[in-house]
Formats: sequence, structure tokens, C-alpha cells
Amino acid sequence: MKTQFHFAGGTLMQVRARQISVIAMAVLVAGLLAPPAMAVPLAPGGSSIVIGSATDPFVGGTQLASISAPFAAFDFAGVLTQDVYSGGSLPGVSFRYTIATDASGPAALERATMSFFSGFSTDADYISGTGTSAAPLIVNRQVNGATIGFTWALNEGIEPGTVAPFLYILTNASGYDSGGIVSLMNGAVASVGVYRPISVPEPMSLLLAGSGIVAVGLFWRKGRKHVRQGEDDPTA
Repeated sequence: MKTQFHFAGGTLMQVRARQISVIAMAVLVAGLLAPPAMAVPLAPGGSSIVIGSATDPFVGGTQLASISAPFAAFDFAGVLTQDVYSGGSLPGVSFRYTIATDASGPAALERATMSFFSGFSTDADYISGTGTSAAPLIVNRQVNGATIGFTWALNEGIEPGTVAPFLYILTNASGYDSGGIVSLMNGAVASVGVYRPISVPEPMSLLLAGSGIVAVGLFWRKGRKHVRQGEDDPTA
């Protein structure tokens, strides 16, 4: 029997059921529209179906870093790989995720969340034609903007011994650092540490900040000099 973990708004199953019911009408409407060529813009509190990008947005970009980490819970296991890119057609430092599950695990993964993205614009999707598992159905972002999650349809997921389609999040961040978290779920939860977006001051901002520090230092030294001169003046 699976352990039920409770999240804001209920159990994972309840949250997924509500999300899927809310977007049912959106799915019908989307069928009447031309599919988007690129990722879905995702504002804080937003939720959308994902149908996959026909093109790989990372082509032409520069890989900045890569990290692979194993994950495991009582009924699933696997390896997560995160690649960090910038340049090319990317809006800023962006992240691609590969989730590969072990064949020995009896359960499929049903949801994957990535943190921390507060303060950054984000576009999210998966790359069509990649992976061997079913593709996620929806992507959503917390109201505070921190966490982005991909959710698979009921009775689907990343089955044991398969690889999910490449998931990705495009951001307008100017840098990256450690401190990010990816969580894999199916009732149980396994989390691994990854990279996250950060803001890096522009060179001019650094120059202005440095100039301010120098000015403060000169003012302090000048003030100290006047104090010492006053102490040494016998007529003072």
C-alpha cells in the first residue's frame, strides 16, 4: 500500500485530479488551435497542457554545466540528469532534464517538480520525439513562482525501465548556482540536488558598486585625517 503524502490542496492524487479536470476544457479548445512551436510561457500560478516542442531550443546554445544524481524511494529508482545551457536562441540560462527509471522499480513516476525559480520568467515544455516513456500532460507553477511541476495523465507516467522525454525550463536568468531541487513523485517522493537560476550583476552595476565602495572608503579616511589633525593641534 502506497504512503499518501499531503501537499497544499490535498494528496498528490487529489491535486492531480483537480488539475486534470480544470484543464479538460482547455484540451478541447487547444484541439482547435495550431500547436505552439515553442515552450509554454508560465507565470506564477499558471497551468497549461503541454504538447511538446517540435524543435530543440538548446540547439546552438552553449552547455555550461551538467549534473547526474541517483534517486530512489520504496517503489521506484533511477537517475536524473540536468544540463545547463545559455546562448543561441535561449532567453537566458536554461535547464534541460533527463529522467531515467530503473527496470527493477515496480511503479511509474507520475510527477516531477523543479525548484527554485522565483523572480524569473519561465517557459516550460518537453521535446517531442525524445525519450521512451509517455509524455507529461500538464505543467504548472506555484503562485509564489518557486516551483514548476510536470504531471502525467492518470494511468500513465515514466514506467520502470524507460526514459522520459527531455523536459526543459527556459528562463531569463543571467547565471546559475547550486541549491536547486528536483523531486520525483508517485505517492512516495525522492529529491535530488541540482542547479538553479540566479541573477548576476551586470559589469556596469559592479563598476558603480565598486566606485561607491571606494568613495565611502576615501570619505572615511578623510574624516579620520581631520580628526587626527584636530587632536594634534595645540591651539584646538
